[in-house]
Amino acid sequence: MRLQSRLHRRVLRGLVALTTLAGVYVALPGLHSPGDNPPPAEGYWQTMPTGSWAQLPSEAECKDRVHRSKWEPRPGNRTPNETMPAVEAVRTSLAARPRATPAEAYDARWDSLLLARVTGHHTGTTDENIQWAACKWGLADNLVRAVALTESTWYQKDLYPSGACVEKRGCGDLFPGPTAASRVYCNEIKLAGYDYQRDYGQDLCPKTFSIIGVMSWHDPAWGRMSGNQNGTFPFNRDSTAFALDYYGAYIRGCLEGWAWWLTGKDNPVDPAKRLDGCIGAWFAGAWRTKPADDYIALVQKTMRERPWLNRTWASPSAVCSWLRGCGGNG
Repeated sequence: MRLQSRLHRRVLRGLVALTTLAGVYVALPGLHSPGDNPPPAEGYWQTMPTGSWAQLPSEAECKDRVHRSKWEPRPGNRTPNETMPAVEAVRTSLAARPRATPAEAYDARWDSLLLARVTGHHTGTTDENIQWAACKWGLADNLVRAVALTESTWYQKDLYPSGACVEKRGCGDLFPGPTAASRVYCNEIKLAGYDYQRDYGQDLCPKTFSIIGVMSWHDPAWGRMSGNQNGTFPFNRDSTAFALDYYGAYIRGCLEGWAWWLTGKDNPVDPAKRLDGCIGAWFAGAWRTKPADDYIALVQKTMRERPWLNRTWASPSAVCSWLRGCGGNG
């Protein structure tokens, strides 16, 4: 999750007034049989409001609710779309790094009810995985689509022929400079099969991975964690469903008011205004700062325009580098 501000140098023009995305869970008509159609413009459901924790559907229920379609604008996601991490490995990794420590950072339910519920156990097309995670955590599917587009243009793991990841298409947020802490982190994640330091330099590697930008890095200044790693890697790199599942847990926990470090334990935010702040905090690691508000506006704009329904967007050109060749080898 995003615990550090990320400056992407996006220029936002013509920003409109922000509107709150929170609403009531409403199932909308859609395709229930295999076809090749994208989702309807309005999506299938809306965000369940703050206080809905006990009413969230189960994984199995959401698997049945997914509107199946052969529509796949990112065929390169096939392998991570079909990859499910071992549930016990996920639980062990996340449980070894509890968030509610120190005690004033998170409500204890962040660990016992949110992280313990993350599994990444779903397979399907990119959009089917988006639907499943949105359903599981009571979020609007169009919100998750918009955030995934903003973070990665829907690429879970785009790679150059060498195996280097394509930045902004499944990885990003490089360190501004090597440090002793980045050395620990980079050496930790290379144990999962790839040494990113060979691409970026000694003690340098991406902090975030996946279709939705899940942070793996944990700065020692935020508290001690094994390997300076949040426990999300390599699941967030290798499994689309895990990355989306983890994002859903973060937004639901923030909506419920369990991320005390964002707004303060005794300073509750108006539930009707909370979702926008949670969306921005995922990117900026802070509540309603200028970077957070710019990011919120970008996600809002993406939700209105729904680029995923555009044929041109669904057939993007490969990212090429004179040094690394062209991506598209995920």
